[in-house]
Amino acid sequence: MKNDELLAAFDQGDRRKIMTLYWDQGLAKLADGDENAGCFYLVHAYVFALEDGAPEAEDIRSELKKRGREA
Repeated sequence: MKNDELLAAFDQGDRRKIMTLYWDQGLAKLADGDENAGCFYLVHAYVFALEDGAPEAEDIRSELKKRGREA
């Protein structure tokens, strides 16, 4: 994830873009075998998905549940 992209999304108040950046980064970290970092980013993605009312929230939640991060 590029910090400038994330900062621009925050400056623009673009929750969907923020969610997507965090989600993509989370999946990338999981693919690299870094479960803690991956779930850290997925939790952030989940929060922004919920705030935005994004349908992806359930997919993100499922990924967190699969990894024991959501009851």
